[in-house]
Amino acid sequence: MRVWKPLVIIVVAAGCAHAARYRSSPVDREWESTLQAAQQLAANAQFGAADSVLAEYAQRQPGTTGARESMFWRGVFALEPANSTGSVHSARTAFDTYLADSGTLVHRAEASALGRATRVIDSLARARATDSVPAVHLVVADDTLRSSAHELELLKNMKRLQDSLDKTTAELDRITKRVSTGKP
Repeated sequence: MRVWKPLVIIVVAAGCAHAARYRSSPVDREWESTLQAAQQLAANAQFGAADSVLAEYAQRQPGTTGARESMFWRGVFALEPANSTGSVHSARTAFDTYLADSGTLVHRAEASALGRATRVIDSLARARATDSVPAVHLVVADDTLRSSAHELELLKNMKRLQDSLDKTTAELDRITKRVSTGKP
């Protein structure tokens, strides 16, 4: 009898897990199929269609877990470099909206990390846009032109900001890929 007890427990647990799947509500099942469709569209580089599918679901089912999660996924898809309609700003807005929701958030940690990354990228991009030094490598032929310590400091600062932007962009790309594939 002792041999059968662990086997019975495993079979019962598996049966309960299987039954729980069929006890989910129609709204939950609709969300699962909506998310799957949106992810497939995004995988096929149809980001506008993926965004529309998620937005339409949230409009049809306001206040549901799926409606909240749709905002997170819209932010993830907006960050995809291949998404010509997405932007860091729209992703940041989506993550901020997602995190402002008072309900249970499945991807709170991921949204927080991605939100912080988008804020850093935004601030670096603004600093670069307002900087009077162009974002190109300067070639100076005459040492007398380098005499200004201020100019050297600006060049060093620009290089530091560019390196930081490059690292942040690479990290954001890595996080986006990890989140979009569903790997922890």
